[in-house]
Amino acid sequence: MAVRGVALAVAWVVCSQASVFAADWTEFVDKAERFGVNLPGQPDVRETTYTSWRGAVLPAKVYTVKDGARSYSVTVVNYQKVGTGDAGTTDVLGSIAWAAWSVRKRPGIEVKYDAYAQADRIEGHEIYLVNADKTQTSIGIFLHASRLYILEANVPAGSPPALQFQQSLEIFDDKGVRVRYSIDADRNRTRVTDTCQ
Repeated sequence: MAVRGVALAVAWVVCSQASVFAADWTEFVDKAERFGVNLPGQPDVRETTYTSWRGAVLPAKVYTVKDGARSYSVTVVNYQKVGTGDAGTTDVLGSIAWAAWSVRKRPGIEVKYDAYAQADRIEGHEIYLVNADKTQTSIGIFLHASRLYILEANVPAGSPPALQFQQSLEIFDDKGVRVRYSIDADRNRTRVTDTCQ
């Protein structure tokens, strides 16, 4: 009986702490940039530029939240202004590889994971790394409708990765409806209708 009481008390403490942590997180949505993500607070937003691998200077926005020693950011790069023709097309198609390469060349890092990723079957790439100061960074890079989304979370050494942030990405179409696909091995995509929206 005493063991059961202790187990219930431990379960209550764990669940109450988890709910306190979860209560701090909210879904942030920017329909103009067509994305949503879970964050531990309202982000600071700043406009900037981003240079593509072919040298185009593109408009971008960076959304940042600091939570103690942890930080979270989403960078949205608008490739719609990159131009037409072969150069513009390959600039857009090469944007995930370019962003991943830019991460890999950061000084003093040790890459722990570097592979294909997807969010709702929207193709992307993930990189997990350890920085020179032993903090950990997880990065997700996704491309949809000529917008590049770069999610970056930095956490202290020994902390678990920021999965609640990384896995929460939602991408919307021009009508504000969440985009989801089914995809086959040849990368043929079919839009999936979400009946929960």
